[in-house]
Amino acid sequence: MRGPFKSVLKSAVPADRALLAILAIALAFRLSLGSQMTVLHADEVWQYLEPAYGLVTGSWVRAWEFHAGLRGWFVPVLLVPPLALGHALSPDTQLHIYLMRAMLAVISLGIPIAWYDLARPLGRGHALIAAWVAAIWCEVFYFGVRPSAEGLGMALLFPAMALAQRVRYQPQRRNALALGLLLALGFVVRFHYLPAIALIAVWSLGRNWRAVLPMLTLGFAAGIVLGGLCDLVTGHVPLLWIWRSIAFNVVAGGAAMFGTQPPWWFAQFQIETWYWTALAIVPLVAIGAWRRPMLLAIAVAIYIPHSLIAHKEYRFVILGATTLVLLAAIGSAELCDWLRRRFPRAMPGERSTLIVLGIAWLGLSLAVSLAPTFIMYWGQGDKAFSTLAIAGEQPGVCGLGLYNQPNHPALAISLFNRPVPALLFDGPEAPAQAHAMVSRYNVMIAAQLDRPALPATFHLVECWHQGDLPIDERRQCVFVRSGGCQGDAGDFTYQPAMERRGK
Repeated sequence: MRGPFKSVLKSAVPADRALLAILAIALAFRLSLGSQMTVLHADEVWQYLEPAYGLVTGSWVRAWEFHAGLRGWFVPVLLVPPLALGHALSPDTQLHIYLMRAMLAVISLGIPIAWYDLARPLGRGHALIAAWVAAIWCEVFYFGVRPSAEGLGMALLFPAMALAQRVRYQPQRRNALALGLLLALGFVVRFHYLPAIALIAVWSLGRNWRAVLPMLTLGFAAGIVLGGLCDLVTGHVPLLWIWRSIAFNVVAGGAAMFGTQPPWWFAQFQIETWYWTALAIVPLVAIGAWRRPMLLAIAVAIYIPHSLIAHKEYRFVILGATTLVLLAAIGSAELCDWLRRRFPRAMPGERSTLIVLGIAWLGLSLAVSLAPTFIMYWGQGDKAFSTLAIAGEQPGVCGLGLYNQPNHPALAISLFNRPVPALLFDGPEAPAQAHAMVSRYNVMIAAQLDRPALPATFHLVECWHQGDLPIDERRQCVFVRSGGCQGDAGDFTYQPAMERRGK
């Protein structure tokens, strides 16, 4: 096996024109999704986007995790360049958000390239199908444009897997160095992947481990230093947040406050996510694992540790889930090859087989994307976060009021994107507070049912995408009054007011 691997791996991956076409399609899928105001989880905003915006403008809403020192700064620092560029070019628009998503879309193109490379030693057909599935599979491109640890984990660790395979059979110093760097950054982004990261490192060693290990170690050390520097330059002790996070979430059981699930929850939810397509995917995973057992081991190394933690969310294991999809893609190409050998007259030619298989995978992806579990993701978060953007786009906005919001943080300055006071009115005294401070703000976000309690000078502008909801569920509506603002927010300034409420 070693000889064929070496001969195949000598070729440059991007030289395949078909792969370049697949990458163009992959970019189109990602940019299309990136143009939508979707947020799967609040962490994307308040743990990554908001602090990155704070580094650019100095103004941001600090979630409690930052006060407790439970979050690192590598991801926010990574997001700074597109946010800074967008803010410099067009500070009154959402350009900074779209440039950030475009950057993540480009970074995520490393996933189809990596899948191609991982499958290439099995044949060009295997490689093209793997790359195609990475381009169009809904779980891959949906998470690929998210400013999240999980999305960046895929963008870092799939190329790391491909490099590990190359280094195992071609122990080049620069590849081993790059592999170590990717593994370290994957650890900094999501340290929970450490068992899988260790497996990828072991996979790369092979018989030439003496030549690989020094450069692999050097690259890993460089990645750890880079992650620590991001903490240091933002005024924090390098990587201390990792130990604090483990102490709070695992040792003290803090993660359980967000909900707990049984150990088998991930397996159950995975089947629910794939819906009826699991009938095809699971057997294909088994076939792919026969040819690529290390990929299965990596997926298992992601699922098992997360299954032992009481609090579970699907995004936590998306690297493992998509690794299984990669195995299924390889398995489908392997099955077609077997059928062509077994029934040569009944099967179409190789090119026609690839086209049919590509269409089949596109259909499977569409089926998963429209399945009951996944379909809710497409509009996740659009109402609340689009409402903030709409509030910031109101002509003459000079102050923002947030009235009895159901959850806090409710304000993301990165999306509101205006350097004006933001006031919080919450609880039984909210109506009196809103009337007393009416001169300090001229835009309000409140529920439509709260309209009678607001100052009479405010009128409803929009309840974004909530017209089909009952009126008592229209929580994110924009109200505006004419005229300017006088005075500052005082005790009602959003950040300290939120903190006084223990948020």
